[in-house]
Amino acid sequence: MRVTAGKAGKAGKMERMLGFAAALLVLLLLASAASAMDVGKMDFKKIKEKYMRDKARLRSYHFGIVINEDTFDEAKEWLLASDDLAVASLLSIKDKIENSPVDYPEKEVLLEEIDGHIADISAVREDIENAATVEELRDAAKELKKEWLEAKVSLKKAIGLRWIYIMERMLDKADNVTERIQELIEEYQAQGKDTTLLERWLEKFTADTERAREKVEEAKEKLMELERNRQVNRFLLKENIALKKAVKYMHHSHFKLKRIIWLINHQQTGAVDIEGTGVLFAAGNGSVSIEGSGVVKICGNGTVTAPADSVVLAIGYGEKQEDNGTVTYKGEGKVIVRGENITVTAEGILKVFAKGSGSVHLEGTGVYKTKGFTVSSVGFEKQEMTVDVQEEVEEELGE
Repeated sequence: MRVTAGKAGKAGKMERMLGFAAALLVLLLLASAASAMDVGKMDFKKIKEKYMRDKARLRSYHFGIVINEDTFDEAKEWLLASDDLAVASLLSIKDKIENSPVDYPEKEVLLEEIDGHIADISAVREDIENAATVEELRDAAKELKKEWLEAKVSLKKAIGLRWIYIMERMLDKADNVTERIQELIEEYQAQGKDTTLLERWLEKFTADTERAREKVEEAKEKLMELERNRQVNRFLLKENIALKKAVKYMHHSHFKLKRIIWLINHQQTGAVDIEGTGVLFAAGNGSVSIEGSGVVKICGNGTVTAPADSVVLAIGYGEKQEDNGTVTYKGEGKVIVRGENITVTAEGILKVFAKGSGSVHLEGTGVYKTKGFTVSSVGFEKQEMTVDVQEEVEEELGE
């Protein structure tokens, strides 16, 4: 390489500056199957091959892409190929955006921006072709990099808009679920079934989706205001995390909904006495009394009384009273009790998880499942505990 010590710094700077061309290849990920696609009269595959060939020739001869008297002709050819690749990439991605299901007004704004970038980058091609000196070619290279960085902002905004569209479609489906659950609540109430848990699920789900829709609208407005590459990168990172959380939330909510519907469909009214050693899960509206040794977790809305020194954890509850070594919690929350020869009583809309030895009395409307215990039931049909329910109980109890 014929670069003097004084020129080496400029050469290194120019090498970094021209690194923009490598970023063009990122577009190939966005334009899937673009290598086999013709955009207008431009053969994307041939343009890409020419770009890579010129780049390889420069690198093999000069150990780096540098513009000087020795590399002038090769550098010009490579910059022309880079310009062609940029335009072809923009055209192919524009085509995908035009044919996407996204129907926001912002889509047309982005398409206009991309048209502007195509025109600007095409104009730079003329500067590259007309460059007669090293300095002119370097200036054209700087301009090409600048135009490409600006084009990347529009392309990334298009990706962000697509993700926002996906989240809005998820929220539209959530609205359909809300309508169906409201109908289901009315059906259950007509049958005289307790729908408290389902109503609470619907209230929370509706509030969560309304907040999510507000955030999506805010994100759309913010996205269109972004002008710098780093700003859009940060936005896409946050949006990607938000999208993953939204999918996870929907799966979790659907799981809880299925469990609630199962509980309502299988709930019965009566009383149960349980003795021995084993695992218990119960849910419903009524009362429970537990005597023995082991660990108990009760969550829901009601009243729970337990030995104060055996309470491992208590979260929530609006009221707490202590008297002669026992503690009573009232309101909504959860409590975990662990110990030997303990007595725990509760009343309300509850879920009960228990493991150990002793006796349990359940009374009210709901469902229960056991493993290992001897059961005496009045009004309830015995439900065998499946492996997944046993694993859930043990997980809830931290076993």
